[in-house]
Amino acid sequence: MGRPRKAVPSVEKNISLPRDLVVAVELELYSEVEGKVPFAAWQRYLESLIRADLARRTLAKHRA
Repeated sequence: MGRPRKAVPSVEKNISLPRDLVVAVELELYSEVEGKVPFAAWQRYLESLIRADLARRTLAKHRA
């Protein structure tokens, strides 16, 4: 049996980031237990930042 479908499907995006930024983020996301950046850590990190930014922008629009 396959994995159940997500309620909101994902869309793949390919981006390029400055190397120093990538290194800094990977140092933050690195897991001593796994000995690497865990699977999907980048996705969770970016999704949380984007959601926070969109919420901030929505709040700013309502205040204007």
